[in-house]
Amino acid sequence: MDELSYANGAGDTGATLTDLWQRRTNLSDMEMSYVYALIRRALRGYYPSELRALSEDKEELIAQFIFLRVLRLGNDHTKVPEPSNSAPSSTFAICAYFRRYLIDCLRSASHRRNVSMEADEISAELDVHTHPLSDPVESVLAEYCLNEQITRQAARTFVNSLEEADQIILAASLGHSCDVKGGLKGIAEHHRLPSYHYHARKLGVTLKKSASPEDFAHTKIGRWMKNSLGIDIIADNRSVILIVLNLLALEVGA
Repeated sequence: MDELSYANGAGDTGATLTDLWQRRTNLSDMEMSYVYALIRRALRGYYPSELRALSEDKEELIAQFIFLRVLRLGNDHTKVPEPSNSAPSSTFAICAYFRRYLIDCLRSASHRRNVSMEADEISAELDVHTHPLSDPVESVLAEYCLNEQITRQAARTFVNSLEEADQIILAASLGHSCDVKGGLKGIAEHHRLPSYHYHARKLGVTLKKSASPEDFAHTKIGRWMKNSLGIDIIADNRSVILIVLNLLALEVGA
């Protein structure tokens, strides 16, 4: 996924949103304006379901998100910079961060007090003005600012980035080789892949029975889902994780 970067003249050449995010409590006026415009553009076509239960309109919530979570203007500016791996570098990640903010709003007392009484009314009113996707797969992916085409392209890029051994193991586990006699062991022996069980666990296609979502999050596939698609590896995201794995399998077998 391409990084979100400056346009020429809006800062140091080659500087990215990751760099701005790291320095977000100490930006120039020009940089702050650039971040504001970039975030609004990234969220323009994103309509997560949490918006339905909040009384503020989307533009107001985006402004709050930028003020409180991105620029952190309401926080102590003396905090040390965050590690680079916490900074979003794609539109998907920005959408995921915004959705987390909306979820936090729903959990807060100020937003909860009227949700139980008004949620059905708000949902019904929005349904009149929106056209939900008929495809359940696309509907789930849309919650994360994704669609099948984007996800399969990202999966293709991920597969191509893997070493040959990992591609063979992935194909043997999810793709066109998964029905080959002998399974993963037979494929590994045929290609003379040593320690294939270790590599399969590092990749994320096999896990221990006691494995948790956090364990999967530390695999190559888990990190790809988190960093490239903006999907947190948690139980609540089980549906979208399974959909992405199925689309990944299609690309492995393409």
